[in-house]
Amino acid sequence: MTGLSPPTRINGRVLIVGASDASGSTGIQAAIKSISALGAFAAAAVTAVIIDEAATSHEVPPVAVAQQMRAVLADIGADVLLIGGLAGAGTIEAVADVLDGEARGIPLVLDLTDAATALLPLARIAVAVSDAADLEAQKEAAAGLARIAGAALVTSLSRGDVLADGTTLSVFPPRRGTDRPVRGAAITLAAAVAAGLAQGLPLAAAVRRGRDYVEEAILTAPDFGRGPSPLNHVHTNRHTPAASFES
Repeated sequence: MTGLSPPTRINGRVLIVGASDASGSTGIQAAIKSISALGAFAAAAVTAVIIDEAATSHEVPPVAVAQQMRAVLADIGADVLLIGGLAGAGTIEAVADVLDGEARGIPLVLDLTDAATALLPLARIAVAVSDAADLEAQKEAAAGLARIAGAALVTSLSRGDVLADGTTLSVFPPRRGTDRPVRGAAITLAAAVAAGLAQGLPLAAAVRRGRDYVEEAILTAPDFGRGPSPLNHVHTNRHTPAASFES
């Protein structure tokens, strides 16, 4: 166990901008569950609807994406933005307009899983899955991203994570349970970091807590689905067994 405890109150607001995954394993569903499980408030602007593990997706018109963002910012507000799953140039442009307007000054966590590199210069931190051949190459990738964004977290289930903030480079060991195939680990980590930043944690502390959260989510992942397992995003909750409600 990681020592993560159930949140006692809601603290911090994260506006997620990304694709909806009907399975609940990735996309905004995974992010909403992660942010909520860590005690922050999650709102979401949908950019696309994924039907079957990204094989089929339907984009939301860019103007509607921007309208969703503006509606949330005008009402709930946001302490951090989490952006990923921007499918086309029109959507990226629409999101960038909001970032330069109503969302100006709000820290941005950028999930690069679905590529939104055009927004890198605006990011407080970019989170990317490593495709490097070894740890040294992973360090170089993190440092390269951090020269464009404010910081970068390059993650690998087998090698661990590398955090570069422009001045220091921190290497975190592999998480337990990495021999188990899972889906949605990258967006879950990005969402956990976003929650931490929204709650006022320093970047390194948000990353450490996020890693602990993801590790336990992998270790306790349910055996659902035909492929890799979805994560247990709600492991911070303490559930009352259903049997206790039986009459």
